[in-house]
Amino acid sequence: MGMNIGAKNYDDPDYQRQLARLNVVVLGFYKGWKPAYGIEQVVRNLRKLSGGNILVGQYTVLNECVDNPKNTANLDVQVKLHEMNWWARKADGSRVQWTAQYHAWDINFTAWSKPDSQGLRYPQWLAERDDRVMFKPVPFDIWYCDNVMARPRVSPDWDGDGKDDSPKDPAIAAVYRAGHRAEWSHIRKIHPGLALMGNADGDLSDQEYTGQLEGAFLEGLMGKGWSIEKQKGWTAAMQRYRAARANTRAPHLVGFNVHGSSSDLRFFRYAFASCLLDDGYFSFSASDKGYSGVTWFDEFDFKLGAAVSKPPTAEWKNGVWRRDFKNGIVLVNPTQGPITVNLESGFVYLRGAQAPDVNNGAAATSVELAAKDGIVLRRQ
Repeated sequence: MGMNIGAKNYDDPDYQRQLARLNVVVLGFYKGWKPAYGIEQVVRNLRKLSGGNILVGQYTVLNECVDNPKNTANLDVQVKLHEMNWWARKADGSRVQWTAQYHAWDINFTAWSKPDSQGLRYPQWLAERDDRVMFKPVPFDIWYCDNVMARPRVSPDWDGDGKDDSPKDPAIAAVYRAGHRAEWSHIRKIHPGLALMGNADGDLSDQEYTGQLEGAFLEGLMGKGWSIEKQKGWTAAMQRYRAARANTRAPHLVGFNVHGSSSDLRFFRYAFASCLLDDGYFSFSASDKGYSGVTWFDEFDFKLGAAVSKPPTAEWKNGVWRRDFKNGIVLVNPTQGPITVNLESGFVYLRGAQAPDVNNGAAATSVELAAKDGIVLRRQ
């Protein structure tokens, strides 16, 4: 899976060829993007280049908006927010801002905000605007919703009672989540058939979120200082991964996103093999590319085939986890030390150029995995 909402050179033929190698990709078009080329043309090119084996999504965000008249791409949204005073404000009237680095301000999209003359609050209004601008004219497969948080990150006066509200208040958090759900419900009403995917900061187990999305993007599950794997360990990261799949609707399009150096092949194997222990999509964001490129590894070219064992719920042997596929197996050592395990006959290492010391094509009867490492092996 690719999260490619950064650089906007989607008309570059070479970039299109790279993107078309992915199974799922989320793009970040904006209103007015290169009309001479056309957003629809990019999506159709990706489908053709991939042989129809790609799902294409488009980025949207509900909780915040840039407020800058020079930003003409969403000037219509800014005008509406000012007209309706839908900005999230503290009791003293000042606006609140979670992501100052993007010059965006938070929005009161809760049921406590006032409706416009059509009876629409911001979740419904924005859904109709985004549908009109992006999803009706262009054949996207996925409507991607950023910042699907279990509770707000700011403390404005959401309910207008003259007191600033704590994000830790369960009642406030529930109404906040209901605002996200209101957008999703309206999207399904006006554009049925699209898969909805949210960038979730939790496992979607809250009442307002469970079973409401077809997909979840687990941003930075590994590789960042704030990653779950870094803060709470591998087991916690895998629990989040499994829970996100359990709390989404079919087809459960869960993106297992990690950040790291493309030259740190041990980290890649560790993350990739961990993802393969369940049925999500692996998403690697390289340190030097962020969300603006496609990083390819030798393992991606090997066709593992369908899984022949269910996602494991316990280690296989000596702390190592295993899952079997039609054409091979994956092993993961999530511990802090090296582990050697013996295998039944019939497996060999892959052959590749990136890590020839590991992927050397040799028989694999006994495998030594370093701490926090993984491996994909081929059946002979």
